[in-house]
Amino acid sequence: MDAHDATNPVCRRLRTKMYYVAGRDHVNLRVSSPTAQYWCSYTTTVIGRDETPCSPETCRSHRSCYESE
Repeated sequence: MDAHDATNPVCRRLRTKMYYVAGRDHVNLRVSSPTAQYWCSYTTTVIGRDETPCSPETCRSHRSCYESE
């Protein structure tokens, strides 16, 4: 499976504003939105614990800081 496949799970720490507005069950964090800003709920910044930017494409199981659901 490709690391950028929309069915591949993302880190449970990935957040965007719509996560809190619409609710977790109504936000697809597996596909990037051109208008969304993403951050890590662990670091509370746009950079994850491994010092790499956060996004649906990058916050996948290959990262050392990845946390599954």
